[in-house]
Amino acid sequence: MPESYSRSGSRTTPVLLTALLITLSLLTGLVGLASPADAAAMRTARAWYRPAIEPLAAYQAQTTCSPRAKPGVADFAARLLRANPSTRSMGIVRACGVGVRSEHKEGRAFDWGGLDAGKKADRVRVQRFLRWLLAKDKFGNKHAMARRLGVQYVIWNRRIWGSYAADAGWRPYRGASPHRDHVHISFTWAGARAKTSFWTGKVGNVGAAPRPAPLPTLPPRPTVPRPTTPTVPRPTVPPAPPVVPPRPVPAPAGALLPGPALLDETLTVPAGAGTALTTGALQQGQTYLVEVSGTYAYGSQPGQVADAECSTAATDSSWRRTRSVHPAQPREDHLDLYVDGVDLYADADVDGGGDCDLRTHTYRDTLTPSRTGRVTLELWDPTTPADNSGALTVRIIAVAPRPELRWQVPATAAAGVTSPGALEAGVTYLMTVTGTVDAGNGVTADAECSVSTADGVWQRDRSLVSTAPTADHLDLLLDRRDMTFRPVSDSDGDGCDTDGHAYRLVLTPNRTWPANLRVDDPDWTDNAGELSVHVQRVDPPVGTETVTVDTSAADVETRRSYLAGKPLLLSAAGSYAIAPGTTADAECSATAADPTWRATRSTLYAGGRYLGDVTVDGRGDWVGPGGARCDPTTHTYTWTYTPDRTGPLLLGVADHDRSDNSGTVTVTISPATG
Repeated sequence: MPESYSRSGSRTTPVLLTALLITLSLLTGLVGLASPADAAAMRTARAWYRPAIEPLAAYQAQTTCSPRAKPGVADFAARLLRANPSTRSMGIVRACGVGVRSEHKEGRAFDWGGLDAGKKADRVRVQRFLRWLLAKDKFGNKHAMARRLGVQYVIWNRRIWGSYAADAGWRPYRGASPHRDHVHISFTWAGARAKTSFWTGKVGNVGAAPRPAPLPTLPPRPTVPRPTTPTVPRPTVPPAPPVVPPRPVPAPAGALLPGPALLDETLTVPAGAGTALTTGALQQGQTYLVEVSGTYAYGSQPGQVADAECSTAATDSSWRRTRSVHPAQPREDHLDLYVDGVDLYADADVDGGGDCDLRTHTYRDTLTPSRTGRVTLELWDPTTPADNSGALTVRIIAVAPRPELRWQVPATAAAGVTSPGALEAGVTYLMTVTGTVDAGNGVTADAECSVSTADGVWQRDRSLVSTAPTADHLDLLLDRRDMTFRPVSDSDGDGCDTDGHAYRLVLTPNRTWPANLRVDDPDWTDNAGELSVHVQRVDPPVGTETVTVDTSAADVETRRSYLAGKPLLLSAAGSYAIAPGTTADAECSATAADPTWRATRSTLYAGGRYLGDVTVDGRGDWVGPGGARCDPTTHTYTWTYTPDRTGPLLLGVADHDRSDNSGTVTVTISPATG
């Protein structure tokens, strides 16, 4: 349920949609308000609306943390404050760790402040706005502006109105804050993203609120004959406008075939006639990430090209997000991708202008179905699909956490490749990336470093653009951000793994969401190869892990990853031959000439602080039974060790020459207690 308010600062974001300001008299006619004074409460984003309107919105509680003001909320707040210049904003966003669940933490709630419920002028001001918000429009739609905005609830002066309980009207609100100094206005995701008819003119997907059960069907009334009237010739009317095929419509519940639960599926959606149908079934209430890429021709003339959201025309080479291609609907937005009968209205991977992706034509959006079943995908061209060609590629990923994820990132994937599942908010993960790619022009790169035929030294910072010589290209980007991956092996300390080309990154995401990775290359068209990604959840250890250290071989990593700062209890047992006539264990050694077991033996190797010791991440600090320095009898030692970084532990022996070693030492690792 809606929660009480704690104050936080607002964050200004650019308004993505241009406001069309109209006169008060026109606005009064549009929304059916009682007087010009009521209309002064707000100005709409469009000059007129069609009868079609969003249903009363369902309640969408906060489930992630994304403390950035969403464009619809920012635009709405700016309009409301312009209409009421004596009031002020008390914030849109709230920090993730502050208070309880709140849509403020997702940037989709606005607190309109500078008000006092004890003052008549402020009560009148708020009432004027609420009349505008909840009034019936000229088409008979109740609560018209609340529905067009995607408002899910409003709190003011100890009362709450919810779209999901609109029939109950204004109800008592008993939260911690009485909301007498501000009005709390919460939005659905569609409204927060400015994807409802208030801004676009198209009915947005707000998620319909549950409705009361229908009343019993009454018997029909008796038929009463009507008097006949003389036939009057009808006047001549002009020809009807061209017929527009209907938009794709959602299938009714249960109409589609069931299937296995959809986790990660890629489909091809043809530009011509027909639809694509998912193999897997989307689950009711589960959130999905929908990724769309590619372009198609929607006509036979040059320049008639579209992607999932934008298009060009034969007479207009500019990519535009809204374009009508049918004379009967000059203000309609055609050519978009529809998922289960709903216009996706996705966000560009990289905004090249007008919220269109001009580089890779890749778009993403979320989908939370209101039913369980397979869904259709269709490109809507209201003219004729006969002259269309091409297709779009659509990938649907369930935003569900998984403990382990693996996928490949080709260097040619300019929009990146998204993980086949989500990382969970607040959980620590270890990401490992291995491999090299060909970046073109004689350059080879891995996740962090690169080498070229002209410069044979691997280095972390390399620019591929002469106009930006200090830029660092070819790094692996996580969600379009350059992260610092650390090398698994770095023998010369230059930050590059020139042996295994393996790098690690510790992640603790602040929201449950898939990860997108891409190679940062200004020109990806001449690239080749791919990087391998492995993401594993790191939890506090349970039980014991046992590792056998071969003293004649290279260091070995533990199978598990361990959290930095979490103490571990290590135990080492066994002895081995470190050199002819010399025996060692985890901490001490003895020779034929000096059979006394000693923790230090400088005659073996000058300067070797841990010489002969079993090492953990290059260090050794073992203790024998009862605190003794050496255990010449059982050769068993313990060590309470706290890792300083998250990841596997590296076990080995401190010996500059392992070729003459023989034998093994067994190390067990368990969580420290007490």
